[in-house]
Amino acid sequence: MPRDPKELLNTVRGMRDILPDEMAMRNKVMGVIRDLFKLYGYREILTPTIEPYELYAAKSGEEIRHRMYTFTDMGGRKVVLRPEATPSISRLVVRKFRSESLPIRLGYILSVFRYDEPQRGRYREFMQAGFELFGSKNMEADAEILQISNDLMRRLDFQDYSFKVGNQGLMKALLSFGGIGESAQGIVLHHIDKGQLEEAEAEISRLSSKGTVIAKKIRQLALLSKEAEGKELLERGSEIVKDVPGAKAAFANLSEVLDLCKGIDVDKLKVDLGFVRGLEYYTGTIFEVYVPGVPVAVNGGGRYDGLTGLFGYPLPAVGCSPGVDRIVLAMQRPSGAVQVPLCMVVATNSEFIGQAFKAADTIRSSGASAILEVSRRSLGSALGYASERGIRFVVIIGQREAKENLVTLRDMLGNVQIQMPLSQLPNSIGSQT
Repeated sequence: MPRDPKELLNTVRGMRDILPDEMAMRNKVMGVIRDLFKLYGYREILTPTIEPYELYAAKSGEEIRHRMYTFTDMGGRKVVLRPEATPSISRLVVRKFRSESLPIRLGYILSVFRYDEPQRGRYREFMQAGFELFGSKNMEADAEILQISNDLMRRLDFQDYSFKVGNQGLMKALLSFGGIGESAQGIVLHHIDKGQLEEAEAEISRLSSKGTVIAKKIRQLALLSKEAEGKELLERGSEIVKDVPGAKAAFANLSEVLDLCKGIDVDKLKVDLGFVRGLEYYTGTIFEVYVPGVPVAVNGGGRYDGLTGLFGYPLPAVGCSPGVDRIVLAMQRPSGAVQVPLCMVVATNSEFIGQAFKAADTIRSSGASAILEVSRRSLGSALGYASERGIRFVVIIGQREAKENLVTLRDMLGNVQIQMPLSQLPNSIGSQT
């Protein structure tokens, strides 16, 4: 049976309409992100919304694999709506940028889709941006991504925010030390990422004969991060895993990144040695950015060396993915955030509409915004609408104005109006703003 038409007024669960005030804030955030693309040398690209299932099933992690929008297309291919962007960008680098000199810096802003349980700050379609740097194994590349993330928060006027920083290589080294292969590590990392330490320990015990030892070290690292900080934290953490191959390198990289950040004024860092991210492809530095009052991270990223190796061209890489929707959620919405048209042009009779179009075009050609009154309201109703919307100027074209190629310009702020030739309109508006 057909649906009740009233039901069609609702969006699909987890999806939402973006209204003008939020759209204005979105555009502000995306504008700052695009400014940073330019300032830091990241070229903007875009990848398809629909990708092969295998592209994301291989390395995206346990949680995302179970939350992908998956379907079979009309050609019989198993495909997904992209649940994130990094595998797509990695594929693109191998396909289109393989002959370029390294490093390669790419940026993007796009929608992604995950079948998450809807809640504040978490939707099933959301806007994600990204800065991805391919081709450098050095920690200054990691520091650059942290610097960009810090710069983004400052340019959006955030004062109270913090970075949680760790190294995924540390946990992977511990799991490898316990004989847990890469394919099985994803489940453990997923549990740790969700704060499910008991489930993680149970899985480690099931997979490793050293399960008790590994689980103890993971818990020690997590607790230590609440007790110590700075140099003391790194020294005591190194002692806990001194017998674990690969752990020393993870600590050295983390220490180098922190030292570099001090020199570039990235100072809101909190190191957490028990921190992991659920995406399996991370190999080194990881971080997330938090704002008080927002229940989820507004940005996150890290190092993912070798993801391009899935396509035959292994490269070191590091990047981050600011969540546009989450940043908007965290921003205080100032009054006037929505861009209101500066002028509205009103024809008092339908026979003057041609002149009204001409007047609106004259205003726009000067760089000012103008809308045409298209509802054929009375002049009084049109003025009421302009006042309600906060439109500063109303340009009126009546019989006399149309005959003599004049306009009447009404300043709604000063409640005054004046007649003038159409050619003088742009200058008159500009002189009163």
